[in-house]
Amino acid sequence: MNPQRNTNKVCSIAALVLTGLFPLFAIAAPMTQTDWPGFRGAKGDGISPVASVFSPSGDVGLKIGWKVSIGSGYSGVAIAEGVAVTMFADGKSDVIAAFDMKTGAERWRFSIEDVYVGHDGAHTGPISTPVIGNGFVYGLGARGKLFAINLKSGSLAWSVDLVKVHEATAPFYGFSTSPMLRDGVLIVGGGVKDAAVAGFEAKTGKLLWKSGEDVVDYQSPVEYVNHGQSYIVSAGKKKVTAVSSKTGDFAWDFEHDGAGAQGAGSLSPVPVGQGRLFIANKNDTSAVYSLNDSDNTFEAKVAWESKSIRKSYNVPVYYDGHLYAFSSRFLTCVDAHTGESVWRSRKTGDGFLILVDGHLVIGTKKTGQLRIVKATPSGFVERGQLPVFDDLIWAHPGFADGSIFVRSLDGLARVDIQKLSGSVVHRLADSGNSSGKFASFLKEVSSATNKKAIVDEFMSSINHFPLIEGDKHVHFIYRGAGTDVAIGSDIFGARQEGSMTRVAGTDLFYKSVMLEPDARVNYMFIRDYEDQIVDPNNPRKTKSQVYGKEMAMNFRGPESDMSWMSMPKWQAPTFLSTPDKARQGRLDSREMDSQVLEGKLPLDVYLPAGYDGGSSRYPVVYMQGGEKAVTRGGIPKALDNLIGKSVRPVIVVFIKPAGSHEVGKISEMLGTELIAYVDKNFRTIASREARASVGTGFTGYNAVFCGFANSELIGKIGSESTFMFTSMKKPLMPLIKTAQEQPMDIFLEWGKYDLRSEDEAWDLVQTNRDFVKTLREKGYKPSGGEIHDGTGWSSWRNRTEALFGSIFPMN
Repeated sequence: MNPQRNTNKVCSIAALVLTGLFPLFAIAAPMTQTDWPGFRGAKGDGISPVASVFSPSGDVGLKIGWKVSIGSGYSGVAIAEGVAVTMFADGKSDVIAAFDMKTGAERWRFSIEDVYVGHDGAHTGPISTPVIGNGFVYGLGARGKLFAINLKSGSLAWSVDLVKVHEATAPFYGFSTSPMLRDGVLIVGGGVKDAAVAGFEAKTGKLLWKSGEDVVDYQSPVEYVNHGQSYIVSAGKKKVTAVSSKTGDFAWDFEHDGAGAQGAGSLSPVPVGQGRLFIANKNDTSAVYSLNDSDNTFEAKVAWESKSIRKSYNVPVYYDGHLYAFSSRFLTCVDAHTGESVWRSRKTGDGFLILVDGHLVIGTKKTGQLRIVKATPSGFVERGQLPVFDDLIWAHPGFADGSIFVRSLDGLARVDIQKLSGSVVHRLADSGNSSGKFASFLKEVSSATNKKAIVDEFMSSINHFPLIEGDKHVHFIYRGAGTDVAIGSDIFGARQEGSMTRVAGTDLFYKSVMLEPDARVNYMFIRDYEDQIVDPNNPRKTKSQVYGKEMAMNFRGPESDMSWMSMPKWQAPTFLSTPDKARQGRLDSREMDSQVLEGKLPLDVYLPAGYDGGSSRYPVVYMQGGEKAVTRGGIPKALDNLIGKSVRPVIVVFIKPAGSHEVGKISEMLGTELIAYVDKNFRTIASREARASVGTGFTGYNAVFCGFANSELIGKIGSESTFMFTSMKKPLMPLIKTAQEQPMDIFLEWGKYDLRSEDEAWDLVQTNRDFVKTLREKGYKPSGGEIHDGTGWSSWRNRTEALFGSIFPMN
């Protein structure tokens, strides 16, 4: 224990109580076990203490009691004293509202502040879940406004701006931590500059104490009881900090070795028995720490670290020696003592869960369903499901007064539990072409005695994998070892997988989809949740940085092996073959001293056939991300074949900046150093109409930025699949004038199956559509558009003719 980190008491809580200046609201309705007063319940552990909720056998019946449309937000539901309270954006402002538990009627609504607009992969609206107690509801707005509302009248009791008053650091996606209420003290993770946790007087909002040293982004504090001592535990970027739940006194902290990890920013700690704490502190692993705080000493040791729970925004629950969690996009049961996975299932899809009466109550993200799964290490046992919403669920459910309360991005519902006899659980099946060769095979094998022989005959009859029927039906087929197989593909987007159906009694799995007649996409199989394999029956292989390990975006790491397929009307490019020697240009590798970048800038300069020994001058393309454009895009080879046919002879400067540089520096370097260097050392046409700024993906954004920022020098812009998140638009948009003020030839192309994750509110397909619309509103006439393809160099390399042929066409 570090005595330097003892609680900084702003005033004495005990003194306030004893003097009567801080009454404990005795007139408020008392909390009961049937309430769910805040984030993940009364203790923050995601567990309801109520028993005998579900029947011991048979399927669980679920029925919507009421459902209301509200507005966008991630805020969960607090349920107590007859109301369900949540926060959302109603189009005019971020609000907190109370709904009658029985009827769903809105009792009151209070405007917190202006709408917090979602950005960079986040939806619009508040994120934190309110907490109810003492006749009030307490909340935290996305901009840091901490407040108390009278639960009956909906009137404001007090508010305090944590940023202005206490210099709290605003997280990138807004304040998200959900407050807790203990003995008249409102406990907030962070809340005060450099503090790990802080306590505020619930009646006035006055700061009572702050403790620990850390930065809290999106984690919420939880209650932790060890050897009869009650603590509040808060996880931050670097540490886990514990304080006394009664006084706020600093108890202990330890570094969790997950600073900067994606998982460390969004998950709360989970107590897993006496002296043990689970924390998802890293992106690829999670850990249980064994805590020893006896004899005035404290020590935290890693009991286990495992990949069994990772890459999820859901907070697990601990029950009967096991952790139940989502790992990536599948549900899992993990032995809390060893960290070993007991079972896994992707049947529910990704979501958020709580525990009620020995059952997992799950709100599923994409399907808007409520699922009831028995919490048992013996295996996945689903007992009920109900479609509730048509939109995305991104909040843990709540349970109160015998009903389940579930929140989607735009809706709120109460779901009632019914006892039924017989089986009513609807099982979802894969869909595909109901006729044709594959449908006939499925029908035949389902009734066959010798299924293996039927499968053998069918597989040997297929000439090309995947199986394509007509011009739109595709059947991805895997045969081999494995108990679970899924498919990751451009079709489904980043961090998503399509579950494959197993043909009963065989080792064959399939996924049927529909694609456009001219589509081309990448894909891979994921076997038993971990093994990423190419299609063994498809010889067409490629690599991708977009779909790296665990289907996460992996732009800087090693590329993953993938298969690719095309539909019948897709036309393979002819310009990727080895050109005749007479058509071959060359690469001139150089280094330019850059004062702007404070170092040497490596360059590969493509000089077309005929440049050496000639006297002609050439237009210049400045291509961002030059190394991959050469090695993965094969652009020099493509230009050797295209120049003189559809592309004008051109010099291409492949820019390969060493290290990481923000786009402003790259733009400055291009405008003040590189163009002058190239014009001096090569035979160029030194005019803006003969210069183009080009890129792909994230470097496509750089190309667009550099082109508009240097529009007095550059007159053409080209980009494939421009990756542009919300925060990236802010510095770009002021650079773009009208077409009359700032003439520019623009080519923008992207794929329908480009990089996107609808769950996480980022869709670069829509971003490209919107950007083109913005340019047209400013008078530009961008060429290109949307094609039926994916993302990454396996796609972009096929589009070199469209890009260069638009920028510098052969006259």
